[in-house]
Amino acid sequence: MPLLVRSLGCVVTAAPGTGSTSLLSFFTAVAPVEQRPVADVVVDGIVTVDAKHATVAGLRAAGLLAPEEIAGLRIVTTTRNPFDFWAAEWHRTRTRWLAELRDPASWVHRQPGMLARIVDAVEQDFDPWLQRALGEKADQGATMHLNHGHVVEADVVVRMEHMDDDVAGLLAGAERIDDAGDELVVPHVNITPGARPYWQLYGVVSRALVEQVHAPDLERFGYRF
Repeated sequence: MPLLVRSLGCVVTAAPGTGSTSLLSFFTAVAPVEQRPVADVVVDGIVTVDAKHATVAGLRAAGLLAPEEIAGLRIVTTTRNPFDFWAAEWHRTRTRWLAELRDPASWVHRQPGMLARIVDAVEQDFDPWLQRALGEKADQGATMHLNHGHVVEADVVVRMEHMDDDVAGLLAGAERIDDAGDELVVPHVNITPGARPYWQLYGVVSRALVEQVHAPDLERFGYRF
């Protein structure tokens, strides 16, 4: 649910799996916001625009956001250590998303390829699962940011591991923020429970895959294993 936060001069997008729900909750609590769009766009039973995780570019392409509506606003999104991200993605796919299959109205039934992704995560240990997820990109020599579309369009990228500090830096010099107080604290919401420390899951091959494919994140944001 990209948020237009005009009073603070920004558009906040939600990059999946990077603490974006916490960031959206923070901005919703401290300033007036406009949500675009308010619901998924579904065509023939397929989600064509994800209301929560859409990018600004995606909204523009779908005709849901005009350039003049965000003129002068900075695009803000989130990111995460890619080693940690992939470990959490494997865990939640085989737990939270697996449980969603019981609900016939759940988003997992409308997301193309999601059933196969869940089955793969349930049937495979982490190393072979990640090698399947990133192997083709690595073979092609591709390098990219995690949630590449969100990051490349953003003017400001908030790191999940340093969210309070990064948000404070983003809002430094902004006018008074409702009752947020002098110290800005972003709430921690939508946390996936029960995940093992990510470094316990990686083998040599899977670690090398992340280092290769997500080299831009390691260099730009200072992430390491």
